[in-house]
Amino acid sequence: MAIEARIRHNFRNFELDIDFESSKPVVGIFGASGSGKSTLLHCVAGFIKPLSAKIAVNTRVVCNLPGGTWSAPERRQLAIVTQDPLLFPHLSTRGNLTFAPGGKPALESDRGWKIVDVLRIKPLLERRANTLSGGEKQRVALGRALLSKPEMLLLDEPTSALDAELAREVMALLLEVKKELKVPMLFVTHKAGELMALADDCIVLDKGKIVAHGAPVNVLSRPRDIGVANLIGVDNLLRLRVVRHDEHGGVTILDLGGAELAAPLSTAEVGKPVGVGIYADEIMLCLEKPAGLSARNALPCRVVRVDAMDHEVLIRISVGATEMLTRITPAAAEELNLQPESAAVAVIKTSACHLLG
Repeated sequence: MAIEARIRHNFRNFELDIDFESSKPVVGIFGASGSGKSTLLHCVAGFIKPLSAKIAVNTRVVCNLPGGTWSAPERRQLAIVTQDPLLFPHLSTRGNLTFAPGGKPALESDRGWKIVDVLRIKPLLERRANTLSGGEKQRVALGRALLSKPEMLLLDEPTSALDAELAREVMALLLEVKKELKVPMLFVTHKAGELMALADDCIVLDKGKIVAHGAPVNVLSRPRDIGVANLIGVDNLLRLRVVRHDEHGGVTILDLGGAELAAPLSTAEVGKPVGVGIYADEIMLCLEKPAGLSARNALPCRVVRVDAMDHEVLIRISVGATEMLTRITPAAAEELNLQPESAAVAVIKTSACHLLG
């Protein structure tokens, strides 16, 4: 996939001014409420006609304003899935999937049945939409979008109206769509875990402007610097390779690049990367490895940076080839006398390692 978007548009109390390109399979759009995420997506979809814009999907220009190309939404070969599945309640799942022109042959094709299988909606085909759960409705909405054979799938916070369990189910399905159907996506979310799990590239918006662009693990590694710390909830977002599973010990071992981290046992494939979130205040620092410790991780580390902020001290450490942020009190910092290049030991409980996908 390749997307190019240069958009400028003025609203009454808001200005969208963005410029980015990406060739990654899934591009995430991240930011707080009101930052312009959905507005950007609607410009790409063609629901908003900007004052000035060039938007291209796979080198095909769908918008070049003022004075140039303007493709209507139905001609852009894009499909959008919103927070509301927007199903016809009186129709069956099959009826919703085949409502659009060409929908019936699309469903009956080999690709159509593959979509049904991946989304696990075959048992739902004859049920009316008003009898489906929230998660089932979102699966049907995804199926309807994919049956239109879009060049790109536009996702506008598709899990925000779902509870945590259903949100995880939809995210698992999106990962399956990415893996099995290989449909490119432009994905709006305010959840860092979803961004880490699904996106290959991301842009962070603030007040209609891009404040960061790059791989999620890199962009979100310094959330305070780009003003999204309150959205992330964890201070350390890592992408780590699975080394092995220890079912007897109840842990999955992850590679820190010269060191190993024990996380809760997962079903992730060995050799594949997974997202991990760790709160800075759940990493304890000591000068020597403690004895008789229940925490599975007591990792030699090196201090990279020390920052005193109000009533806390933020210490960036290097464990193997991986940097992490820890948070301790000024009294603890004074007692430990940690300085850049100081040696220490980072103690992390297995339960403090939150797997994000």
